[in-house]
Amino acid sequence: MQALLKKIFNQQPSGISQAQREAMVDLCLLGMYADAKLTLDEQDFLGSELDSLPWESGISLSSYLQRATSKVREAKTDAKSEKALLQDISARLGDDDFKQAAVEALQKLLASDGMVQQESKFMAEVTRAIGI
Repeated sequence: MQALLKKIFNQQPSGISQAQREAMVDLCLLGMYADAKLTLDEQDFLGSELDSLPWESGISLSSYLQRATSKVREAKTDAKSEKALLQDISARLGDDDFKQAAVEALQKLLASDGMVQQESKFMAEVTRAIGI
């Protein structure tokens, strides 16, 4: 996940906002939870290793990840909450070019461990919510 996020952030135009970075992180986390197979080791890895990503916030990326993980877990308990989070992410992603980049990055993330049926369904929900 760290290498994927670094690649995503480093390939994007330097003009992306902090809100767009946060939306991308939220989307990736939501994708990781799509198949309900996130391990504690993966979560610890994310919290400790992702601080090297470009991040222009008053809080560290690992602190943001802790907050975002809670938000994503809560959203995954209810279809309406998940849909609302996807709509919020879509709004924060901004323009269509960045939305397309986000969808492509999410597809790579989901394919990294083999896409299962839940993840395919999730991708359909994402493309619908984002409007791509």
